Amino acid sequence: MRTREGRGRLSSGGPILVARAVLRERWWALLALGVVFGLVGGLVPAAGAVAERTATAYTRLVEAVHLDDARTIVPADVPEVVAEVPTMPGAAAAWTPEAWIVQVDGSPVRFSSVIAGTPPGDLVAPVLVAGREPDPAAPDEVVVSERSAETGVSLGAVLPVTMLTLDNVADFAVGFTAAGPRTTLRVVGVARMPSWGNALPDVVGGPGFAAAHAGTGIGHAVYVRFDDTPDAAARFTEAFTAAVARHPSVVSDYLAPALETPRATPDHAVVAAERALLVGIGLFALVVGLGAVQVLGLGLLRTGAAARPARSVEAALGMTLGQSLGARALAALPAAVVSGVLAAGVVIAAGTLEPLGSQARFEPAPGFRPQWALAAVGGPALTATFVLVAVLTAALTWRASAAEEPGPAPRRSLVRRWPALLLGSRLAGSGGRRGLPPAVTVLAATAAVAGIVATVTVGASLDRLVEEPRRWAGGADAVLVDAREPDVARLVDDPRVQSLALAETSYAREPDGGMLGIAAQTVRKGTPPVELVSGRLPTAPDEIAVNPRLAAQRQLAVGDVLPLVAPDGTPRAMTVVGAVVVAREDYGELGQDLLATPDGLAAVAVPRALPLLTAHVFAVPGAGAGLAAELAAELELSPTATPDAVRNLADLTRLPGILTLVLVVVAGTGMVHSLLVGARRLAREMAVFTVLGATPGQVRTTLAVLAVATAVPAVLLGVPLGVGVARLFWWEVATAVGVGGDIAVPVGALAVVVAAVPLGAVLVTTIPALRLRRLPATASLGAW
Repeated sequence: MRTREGRGRLSSGGPILVARAVLRERWWALLALGVVFGLVGGLVPAAGAVAERTATAYTRLVEAVHLDDARTIVPADVPEVVAEVPTMPGAAAAWTPEAWIVQVDGSPVRFSSVIAGTPPGDLVAPVLVAGREPDPAAPDEVVVSERSAETGVSLGAVLPVTMLTLDNVADFAVGFTAAGPRTTLRVVGVARMPSWGNALPDVVGGPGFAAAHAGTGIGHAVYVRFDDTPDAAARFTEAFTAAVARHPSVVSDYLAPALETPRATPDHAVVAAERALLVGIGLFALVVGLGAVQVLGLGLLRTGAAARPARSVEAALGMTLGQSLGARALAALPAAVVSGVLAAGVVIAAGTLEPLGSQARFEPAPGFRPQWALAAVGGPALTATFVLVAVLTAALTWRASAAEEPGPAPRRSLVRRWPALLLGSRLAGSGGRRGLPPAVTVLAATAAVAGIVATVTVGASLDRLVEEPRRWAGGADAVLVDAREPDVARLVDDPRVQSLALAETSYAREPDGGMLGIAAQTVRKGTPPVELVSGRLPTAPDEIAVNPRLAAQRQLAVGDVLPLVAPDGTPRAMTVVGAVVVAREDYGELGQDLLATPDGLAAVAVPRALPLLTAHVFAVPGAGAGLAAELAAELELSPTATPDAVRNLADLTRLPGILTLVLVVVAGTGMVHSLLVGARRLAREMAVFTVLGATPGQVRTTLAVLAVATAVPAVLLGVPLGVGVARLFWWEVATAVGVGGDIAVPVGALAVVVAAVPLGAVLVTTIPALRLRRLPATASLGAW
């Protein structure tokens, strides 16, 4: 007989002995689970690494290029303003390179802006992504923006150009012939910046270009870094505005030196795309993580079936429950370490991935960027998770084993009266005794269905936005810049023109001094498409429609009043009558802020000596390309390229498809595994059912009911939940960039989901049903 002391010594060393025994019996199964969990679970911290690189790309580029705090273009006839800039209050540093506007020789008519000078190094230093910097001695070498490289002005291009004079700029509205010197631009590099356009042209020359063409530009670009004082921006803006007022220019209508603040003003298109990507990555990580834990848990439950009788023996030998669980933790530790090492390797390998989608355009350092810290944290985290799940599954197995009591024998009346339905329903509700609670399985399936529905719906909404330009006020076959009445009249009479609208743009001042872009449209022919998001278009001088982005930012609704200031300084209250997407005529955010009637615009717009008109021409079907080519040969057309905001979102169109595929694979694998393990754990009940006279069809029906009990609630709950999540997410993204927030519901795809989930679940149950059918009734009692 063993003494109490001997039993104590055995119990104290028991966990190690039990762990060694478990490893001898199940080392291969544990190792396989460790490898699978490490590779699949490692995708979660790897997704975190990709998310960090994606989320910080724009910020890191801002710092890498030493982005300026304020910028503008000052005309050449007011050099006094340029001279005052470096000493203005609030300015810590300034760079004032000369600026040119050039007309590219040939057809179509194209104009481009150029700046050149010796950069200070710590202010406006674009990151070179292809080619090289201009030779300091070369009079014709330039670098161009990535946007220009993508639209035709690629690396190695040679462009003969004629420079415009300041008088040419003053005659933009009435026509001119470029009268400046001729030269050649040779593209030797492609550069990256957070934003281009307006005061930062797409073409940048070096010191050689600036020296060769000094004094021939139309003005100077001004880039300023503010000092560290809290009111630096306000003090500089006040001083600069006063200097401009003291020195008016002959080209104020076209080169009004309004300050841009690239650091202070967020790029809503970048923010929206970044948010969409991070949500997608987060959803991916959540589903993969839950799937990995589910597979690991079910695998450990299956391999731990032998631990039920072992626990009784261990307890008889004096081992406490904690010691038995500690033994399972020790046995799982080697496989857990393997999973951690593999997960860390997956995180490091993720460093080869660039930022996702449109954010790749902002990566300042393309190439391998490993996340060592995340790998150091993620690996041990997965190791600990593996051990924790091993302990929990062991405890769950013992609890289920202790709770099992022999129940009453099935009544023969059930075999005669719909036994498959009744038994399947009862077994579906009693899963907690033999494994995971049914509610957990249903909730996991619901989350998977909701994720699939949400990603499919967001993908359909993205596709519709890209394929229907009218939704972002695009789609015109030709857009005439500075349209003149003779050209407009000729187009109105052209039978190839289906509709034509003139857009006059300006700025409206708010009581606090802020400025909002405002436009008015005059329809000259047909019915040009208008993307009315809500409400109606303005019809009276005191009515306006607002961009969805502005409406969301200011919490404006139909009937609200937006206070503005008339040109004479008197208050002017404008009533909001709708939300509308109107094309913007500059490089700013997508969509003009405000739309008014022509009289309403005149009542609040900052005064202009000459109107700035743009003609949007929509051709009859089949005539658009020919009409645009004909107009481009003699008139300046605005590029018809997709706006940056829409292009950023267009880069995401593949993400929902990829995410949907991942969700289907991971969630489908988890559901299949769960159903198979559930059917396996109920093999004894099915065998008893067969002995009592159940037919193979009744067995299949019972298992099918068990599967449907999981799949149908998942569909009923997951589909509306997924559509709701997609609606909220798309509204956030769409309003951030300035387009309508209604979703495109893919009815066909959702119908496939509704049908495929229950059908797939039922098909999975045919596997255990066939196996039971092949076994003799007596043998099936001990099967599996």
